[in-house]
Amino acid sequence: MSLLVFLSGTSTSQPDYSLLNLVLMAIYVGLTLIIAGAAIWSATITRTALKTSSELSRDALAASDRQSREAIEAVQRQIEASERQSKEAIEAVNSQIEASERQAQEALYNQHKPVIVPGNFLKTDDTRTFKVGMQNKGAGVALNAFGVMGIKDLPVILCSSRMWFLAPDDKEMFITFKVGVDAWYPYNVFEEVAVFPQVGARLMVTYNDAFSNKYFATFDYSDELEWKQVNEIKRVKQRLDELLNIRHKT
Repeated sequence: MSLLVFLSGTSTSQPDYSLLNLVLMAIYVGLTLIIAGAAIWSATITRTALKTSSELSRDALAASDRQSREAIEAVQRQIEASERQSKEAIEAVNSQIEASERQAQEALYNQHKPVIVPGNFLKTDDTRTFKVGMQNKGAGVALNAFGVMGIKDLPVILCSSRMWFLAPDDKEMFITFKVGVDAWYPYNVFEEVAVFPQVGARLMVTYNDAFSNKYFATFDYSDELEWKQVNEIKRVKQRLDELLNIRHKT
């Protein structure tokens, strides 16, 4: 009896290698491999998708950053262009204002511009002394008037004996011109105009107006035509008297 039980127990503990069990095991193993492969494939797809999504996100962020920078640069260019236009407009307005101010000043200067002209030319017994009648034909007073004279064939420059002032339409004032003793003009030209003439005499006069504008006028004398203005009266930086050599008395 014990032998039968042992034989019976031994026979039940051995694996069942019947065809059905083998088939079922094969199917189980195959399904397990399929599930494992599917899991691996799914994980691979997921990683690829995540990588692709990350790259797309980076590209999108980079593109957005480029667009933002381009937009900011475009706005900055517009601001700079607007600033330039504003600056140019302000400069144009300032230029117009300055031009208007200059025109207004010139109009004011011209309204009060003194115009000194020579009249009678008197020769004295002294060949180095002459007298010239001076008159102001302008609208403003002539201040600090001073003149020099060159005489043809006379190698020295004659200077007015003093400075003078002339109000508009004053009567003729005679000014003496002679060779300087205490003060003399040391140059042969003034404002690129030669002192010595090609005709009988040349008179050069400087003066200033009430606005401290300094003027220079040149006249030539001939026996046939008497005084003739050589150049237009022009504004200068220095008067003749400011260039004199002065002998200081001790």
